[in-house]
Amino acid sequence: MQSLTRLLGSWGPLAQRPSGGELLHSSLGAALGLALSGLLVWLGAADGLLFLFAPLGASAVLVFAVPNSPLAQPWPAIMGNTLSALWALLLLSALPHLPSPWPEAFAVGGAIAVMLLCRALHPPGGAMALLVALTAPKLVPLGWHLIATVFLLTLALVLAGVFYHRATRRSYPLRHAAPAQARQPSAGRLALSNADLTALLTRFDQSYNLSPEDLGELLAAAEEQAIQKRFAAVTCGEVMSARLLTATPADTLETVADLFHRHPVKSLPVLGAQGELRGLLLRSDLFDWLWEGHRRSRWRALLRPRLPVTTVERLMRAPELCVQEATPLGELLGALAQHTVPFIPVLRGTQLAGLITRTDVIRALLALR
Repeated sequence: MQSLTRLLGSWGPLAQRPSGGELLHSSLGAALGLALSGLLVWLGAADGLLFLFAPLGASAVLVFAVPNSPLAQPWPAIMGNTLSALWALLLLSALPHLPSPWPEAFAVGGAIAVMLLCRALHPPGGAMALLVALTAPKLVPLGWHLIATVFLLTLALVLAGVFYHRATRRSYPLRHAAPAQARQPSAGRLALSNADLTALLTRFDQSYNLSPEDLGELLAAAEEQAIQKRFAAVTCGEVMSARLLTATPADTLETVADLFHRHPVKSLPVLGAQGELRGLLLRSDLFDWLWEGHRRSRWRALLRPRLPVTTVERLMRAPELCVQEATPLGELLGALAQHTVPFIPVLRGTQLAGLITRTDVIRALLALR
């Protein structure tokens, strides 16, 4: 009984239920695309070929409902239908007296082989070859006129898909760059090249369901989601460094220069009287100030023997990013990727509780592996 239940369950739907917008987008696009193709048939006074719409209906499903599928791209769609019709035409012309069901079987089987060889696999192409075989007495005499009609009708459907998806801000067709310049979403986010992604698709027989770019995006998104979930239970307060080296707005720059000299840090948090974070002082800003002062020291010494004391408040800057102790560490990863800050202040209310550096995050990553 359990085996039967599993078997029936494996035959159930795998696709997610579409949203209302997706349902309307796909059905309306297919209707408009087929209407355009039908208009071409009518303008060309080829009403007798209107039944060629049967395979085009299946092509419309792919182009408008699953436009990211490799089977729905312009080359497979146009050449798949055209080459299938051409194969069936040549087969029936060479073997006109072949008894049924052999013409139909050879037409579909040969069409699949031709599409695979030309990297133009398009499921409706099998229906196109079968249709030509079933209606051979009417279609075979048309010769090249039949092939041209199939080509133009499919081309019109694909062009309708291109303009429709562009008008609705969808991506179609998929843009594949040259191998040397190919978009590699995995390069900066995954340790996989496009060749690795292609090998994975081939290994799991998914080459006709996903492109390497789509697989890379999915894997990168899945990795980010996994990291966020893994870090969901870890807060910034658990990872931060609580032993702090700080300055105050009233400290002189000579004092913090000595701190930078004695400690290998690139910046210092500046705290107010109640421990609240007032800003940051960067080592680079201090060095710029010192260098500028050195350049002007000679003529300033002549005009003003005693230079005024300069404090930290003059050079400190506002922090780019702050987090609270209870912030999940996973929410911080994206911010660290977008900002080049040396550390991120961790606050307890308005007071500084600690700092998180990239070293702290790496240490937490290694501990969670």
